[in-house]
Amino acid sequence: MKLRRRGQILPMVVVVFVAMFTLAGAAANVLSARHVTDAELRAAALEPVIDQRRLRIASLRAVDADCNAPHARELVRLLVQDGQWADARARAERFEHDCGTDLIVRRWHDAPQPHRR
Repeated sequence: MKLRRRGQILPMVVVVFVAMFTLAGAAANVLSARHVTDAELRAAALEPVIDQRRLRIASLRAVDADCNAPHARELVRLLVQDGQWADARARAERFEHDCGTDLIVRRWHDAPQPHRR
């Protein structure tokens, strides 16, 4: 009695190849590099924007513009957007003390801080 009948070798070879490719794919996924998350991709995309904002903040701080409302508005807005809340509020209060009330500067002064996660 023969254990293998004629015509059974091809299906066995196919099954062995499918199993080998399945195991090879699983091994490649296990050994692959760490997956980059969506949050990391967003952070990387925002790096140039953050750098440009910080350069603009530095250039606005370097210019001493007394009672220049557009200058004060932009500086306080950029400070708030950069997360420098204390400095933004101090600049807005100093502007209002020296130059009077400006509604846009006051709005950025009162901007709410995001909740910590």
